[in-house]
Order: sequence, then structure tokens, then C-alpha cells
Amino acid sequence: MNPFSFYCPTKVVFGPGMINELDKQLSNYKFKSFLVVTGSSATKSSAGFLKLLDILNRNGYSYSVFSNVKPDPTADMVREAAAQILKNKHDAVIAYGGGSPIDCAKSAALMASNNTDIMEYVLVKQTPQKPALPVITIPTTAGTGSEMSAAAVTTDPVSKRKIGLSHPSYFPHLSIIDPELHISMPAPITAATGLDALTHVLESWFSLGANPVSDSINAVNINLIGTNLLKAYCEPDNIQARSAMAYASSTAGMAFANTGLGMVHGFAHPLGALFGIAHGVANAIMLPYVFAAMKHQLTDKLAGLNACSIIADKTYQYESPEKLIEGILALRSALQIPMSLKELALSEKDLQAVHADACTYRMRPKSPRAFTDQELYKVLYAAWTGDLDMAYAI
Repeated sequence: MNPFSFYCPTKVVFGPGMINELDKQLSNYKFKSFLVVTGSSATKSSAGFLKLLDILNRNGYSYSVFSNVKPDPTADMVREAAAQILKNKHDAVIAYGGGSPIDCAKSAALMASNNTDIMEYVLVKQTPQKPALPVITIPTTAGTGSEMSAAAVTTDPVSKRKIGLSHPSYFPHLSIIDPELHISMPAPITAATGLDALTHVLESWFSLGANPVSDSINAVNINLIGTNLLKAYCEPDNIQARSAMAYASSTAGMAFANTGLGMVHGFAHPLGALFGIAHGVANAIMLPYVFAAMKHQLTDKLAGLNACSIIADKTYQYESPEKLIEGILALRSALQIPMSLKELALSEKDLQAVHADACTYRMRPKSPRAFTDQELYKVLYAAWTGDLDMAYAI
């Protein structure tokens, strides 16, 4: 066994109805004033969000709400949120919602603590002198894993690039993971976020940074997602399925925070930033093509997946990369995800910008195959045409 390290300081309170424990959990800290970060008007009027505000009001906390977060939060959104923190002298941040509000909250907390523009860290790679202000997360989707990771993604509105930043203080101090808050997720979001979680699990499993702890987490999560994603998609009120997906999403975030990800995410980020493709959908489209091109590099770790199933009612014995990819394709089809980028109205010319960005992906060295730039373009082209055989031949 090779030496490794594994780190996750986030306190997790997990289970249906656990948002009701928020006041008890907050009493363990000395926070007095919060910026509450969330997204759409629908989220702001949800029962869970109103419960959050009621808890803050009843316990005498001061707070202000920042609800300008949209998917793939931009640096301008982060700046607005950080300015609100400084203006109101908040000492902590609560993120309520999916991955976008959580990422925005983390970045705003770091920017406000250091009083330095977020792009100095994201683009210039300046080292923060102070940790981010404490962040508490209450996720309402099961996919990003940001509630238990040390990463956040910010979109640069000038270059239209989604750029990730990792920092130890990005690990939330506390995450309240209440699967009851996920029941209202529409089916397409359940599918996209669930496939995002599956991509995290598989890329972390095959990452060159994988270790025994991450492997033990990911082996469990492959089965949990395989058994429960379709149930959650078809039976939105199934609290057991929602709980399993919430657990898998969160612990996958903990795993990939320590292992890194791969080129599926390297492509998904520019697809989202440049063309507005939902992150989970972009991952789901790219996953089989990237894995087909890595077929030789995947073989060594396939043995650990022999008892796993990506489809609940059909166990695939993963004696080959082809069988693994067959399972991914079957699940993707059942969740009505497009097969190719061309189906999303991308032109062949659009691939150039996606490819240029993907070649700079910060976690590229974690990929089990050291792709050349030319090979990466071939993978992207295969995903555009929907030609899996082309990807196998790379």
C-alpha cells in the first residue's frame, strides 16, 4: 500500500428532517450574523428555505439574503456577495440550494475574508493570506458534492471560462444534509445531478490520486447510485432513494476532494461556461467517450467493481471497460440524456473553444491516460458525433 493522506473536516448532520436540528447545531458556534446565499425565487419561497429563516429569526441571529446566484456563478456574483458580507459585517455564510449557491458562498467567503478579488486567486493564482469565513451548507440537490469538498468553481465572464479553485478552508464547517429537501427536485434535475455524482465517483475511482479511503467510499457509492438514481427519478417522493443519493453525492465530494477528477470534468466545464449546458448533462454526455478512450488504463482497477451495478435491475460484471461503459450508456438512456453534443445544437466550429479550454484543465494530470492535445480533440469530436467506436479507437 502506497503512502497517502485524506482530509475532510466538515461536520455532517444527515437524515430526513435534519434541517430542524439547525438551531441546535448553530448553538455550538459563536456566529452572530450570516449572509444567506441562495438561488431562484422558487427556492426562496420553498418550505425549507422559510424554515431556515424562521430558525435564524427565532434564535436572534442577524442575517441578510443574497439570492442573485444563477447556474455557474460568475465572478461578478461572487463580488456582489462578498460586498454584502463586508457591508453587513457578517461573520459566517449559509448556502442553501444546489452546487451554484454553495460554490458562490465559498468563493465570497474567501474574498471577503481577504478583501481581495476572487480572480486574483482563480486566475492569477495568488495564495490567500487568510482562510475563508466559515460556511454552512444546506444542499437541496444530490450531485455536486460541494457540501463536503474543498473546491468551488467560478465563471470568468470575460473569458467565459469555468475555473475551479481548491482551498482547505473551502471545506464547510457544517453541512445539514436533509433528503426531504430533495423531494421537490424536478426529474431532469434529479437525472443531471445524479449523473454528476456518478461521474465524481467513477473519475475519483480511476484517478491517479485515488487511495484506499477514497476507494472504499466510491465502491459503496457506485452501488448506491445504481440502485437508487432511477428510483429517485421515477419516484420523487421515495425518501429512501433520495437519502441514498444524498449520501452518495456528499461522500463522493469528500472522496474527489482528496483524489482529484479527470478529463470528463475538463470538458464539462467549458461546455457549461461557453454554451450553458447543465454541468451534470455535460458530464453524462462526455463520460462514456472519455472512458472509451481510456479503455487500456481502466483495466487494472476494474476488478474492484466486479460486485457493483450501475443499473439496479441488471448487474454488469465489469470484466472489461466495454461492460462498464455499457452500464453507463444504459443508465444515461433511461434518464433521457442526449447521446451526443450535436443533439444540443453545438456546431463543429464550437468544438475549438471547448478543446482549447479543456487542454488547460487543472486536474488533467490526475487522468489515468496522459492524453495529448490532439487526442483530447478526437475524444471531443467523437462525443459531438455520438460515435463511441471512434472514441475506442483513439
